Amino acid sequence: MRKLNSFVLAAFLLTVSLGIHAQKKEGGKVGGIRFGYHSAALYDNGDKVSGMENLQNFYIGFFRDNKLIPALHLGTGLEYFQNGGKVDNDNKLVLHYLSVPLNIKAKLGPVFALTGFAPSFKVSEKVFIDGAKSTPDEKSKGFDVPFHLGAGVKILFITLEVRYHWGIIELNDGIKSQYLQIGAGISF
Repeated sequence: MRKLNSFVLAAFLLTVSLGIHAQKKEGGKVGGIRFGYHSAALYDNGDKVSGMENLQNFYIGFFRDNKLIPALHLGTGLEYFQNGGKVDNDNKLVLHYLSVPLNIKAKLGPVFALTGFAPSFKVSEKVFIDGAKSTPDEKSKGFDVPFHLGAGVKILFITLEVRYHWGIIELNDGIKSQYLQIGAGISF
């Protein structure tokens, strides 16, 4: 875990330094707000956990894209979302996360594709059994580094995008998270 934390910190510092260099060189930076639909599920060895449905919610965050070269951008940000799964509305696991998405975005006109990692830090964990909040028997790990792929389109100051994330770190006993984000961004 210590090596993974060191790797994530080094990647973040590299991303920030490259971003500062790109801003000084090109002056090409765009920032804004991202928000949208978030659908999360729990997986065991690549299969969805039996009897669990997707936990559907929202995500919201800030982003910054720094132009490296005309068709290639480096993206960073800060984002809040909820992961987990549910049996029904009264029985569910809800994990609240703050995430620092890091990605490379390739643009061709208004269309783009992106890939990267999103180091995510758990800020809260809630278990609901028969509608009542309960204390989990065993807490999930407090950190994940999901890999993501996505695509989108930017028209004027509005961005529409889709991203799919695969959790790399086990949350608990072989269980990993995966989630889909469909949303919009407003640049300023």
